[in-house]
Amino acid sequence: MDGLIFDTEAFYQKALLGLAHERGMTAITQPIVDQTIGLSWSSTRVLLARVLPGNVDIDAFIGAWTEHYNAMAARELSLKPGVTELLDALEARDIPRAVATGSHRDVALRHLTDFALHHRFHTIVTKEDCINGKPDPEPFLTSAAYLQVEPASCWALEDSLNGIRSAHDAGMETIMIPDLFAPDADTRALCCHIAASLHEVVSLIEDRS
Repeated sequence: MDGLIFDTEAFYQKALLGLAHERGMTAITQPIVDQTIGLSWSSTRVLLARVLPGNVDIDAFIGAWTEHYNAMAARELSLKPGVTELLDALEARDIPRAVATGSHRDVALRHLTDFALHHRFHTIVTKEDCINGKPDPEPFLTSAAYLQVEPASCWALEDSLNGIRSAHDAGMETIMIPDLFAPDADTRALCCHIAASLHEVVSLIEDRS
């Protein structure tokens, strides 16, 4: 969802770097922030605990990071190009649709509801629905189970390496729509297609119809 439906990954990055700067936490560098893209919150917590000083309350720090993000998203959140057209194409063909996100349910539903998208998905799988988040395949396997379809019959659309790994390991046809980073050779090897935008995905659907 983040970086694919909404332009939120950049907000998470800016919020984390801004908070680290405010608190003089030089251990939070851009390469560290890059590792959080598409990463589950539990794995992100482990990452932060590894790089921050031992006297830092990690949960409080993540809470402050989330507050920074929420303030930014409330002002600037927008849909990625092609989202509406993609959902229109899927609905016209009665193709089941799911969101598989590592976001908390309240955040995911708030964003989807704000843009009147929540009712356009048959199921919404969030952090609370899974024991293991991305890059583990559980979020995508759970989505397929809720839709009552085989994972191999699904297309998974992702923008991050962690999401690509999750979808690929779930056995889905994985399509990457890069957001903040272009895919490297290893990432390309996990994808059946690299699309420049969601508009290109709509064209793929039309070609398959």
